[in-house]
Amino acid sequence: MPPVDVSEARVRAFRRKILTFYSRHGRKLPFRETTDPYAITVAEIMLQQTQVERVVEKYVSWLAKWPNWKSLAKATKQELLTAWSGLGYNRRALYLGEMAKSVVAQFEGELPSDTEQLRTLPGIGEYTANAIAIFAFNRPLVTIDTNIRKVLLHEFGLPVETSKADLLALAERLLPRRRSRDWHNALMDYARVALKSDLDYIPPLTRQGRFEGSRRQIRGAIVRALTEKKRVGLDRIAAELKRSLVDVREAALSLERDGVVVVGPKTVRLA
Repeated sequence: MPPVDVSEARVRAFRRKILTFYSRHGRKLPFRETTDPYAITVAEIMLQQTQVERVVEKYVSWLAKWPNWKSLAKATKQELLTAWSGLGYNRRALYLGEMAKSVVAQFEGELPSDTEQLRTLPGIGEYTANAIAIFAFNRPLVTIDTNIRKVLLHEFGLPVETSKADLLALAERLLPRRRSRDWHNALMDYARVALKSDLDYIPPLTRQGRFEGSRRQIRGAIVRALTEKKRVGLDRIAAELKRSLVDVREAALSLERDGVVVVGPKTVRLA
């Protein structure tokens, strides 16, 4: 990474710019109105690879149905997948159910704030553990999502090839340690609201393939059908999507590898 001006004056100026913007233009979102670790975790899992606008309604209805870890731990797989329907990447719903059982059994229903302990829970990796620690507990940590990466590259004139390690080092230098929660929300909103198309020149680290005609579409159709019936014929899914039985079976087997379903000779059911 080329030399970056991170003098104390530059750091103060950048912090002031971002936090002032946030105080005036920050988005009002339901998961920002709470510091409940359970509610924050639900939001973080839902927001993985899913746009905020698609998450809000599902988030509100999820919390109305399951307001805490103990209630969520009692949910069936079918209930979880039904509530999740429309968000995609259905394994995340099952992770939340498994996570709830672990939190109740291992931590007496209280989510730990330590990132190492968080990473022992189902479905939580490094990024999500840090995000939960930041947004639920205001821990002085840094995490870099797609939007924050773009802000740092754009505002400091860095090449798009800048490594994750270099960006993390810069993020650490910029972090106002007592306002970690506000800071990360502010950076995300600055990218989405203030810069918008100004960041289009920065390619994402990964690109999601088209949905129509993809294996993801078949997987979604299978899971959706299993929220209505306990067992579904593979030929029925193939007919509905006008896809080959081979394609449908391959998609079903990929769900089986994820622990979502059990595939039989002609049918599929939830695991």
